[in-house]
Amino acid sequence: MTQTLKAGEHKLVMTRLVNDRVAGDAEFAKFVWASLVRFNRGDWGSVSTDDWKANDADLESLNSGGWYGRILGSYCLLRPRTNTITAVIWIIRGRRFGGLPDARNTAAITVLFDYEY
Repeated sequence: MTQTLKAGEHKLVMTRLVNDRVAGDAEFAKFVWASLVRFNRGDWGSVSTDDWKANDADLESLNSGGWYGRILGSYCLLRPRTNTITAVIWIIRGRRFGGLPDARNTAAITVLFDYEY
């Protein structure tokens, strides 16, 4: 399923720990960007089968205009040659609240380390 994020409807935020690593590690920054692209395309990464199905159902509801849930993606950065995991990030598209569209109702896409949740 393809997810399309419309400009002006989302705020992209990162935790301080993710932001600091993005600022100081070009490889990690590329990984975060690639993970965001995957998330935008409906590739939820390494979530469980149940979470994947829930994400797809929530996305279908979102596309029909009535969504008030969350979508979770989980992505692993692997060290070349050894395939050991060097980082795990989660990307969460947060809840959109009802009411008139304004800054308080704008959905957020948050990037965080798995241990920050």
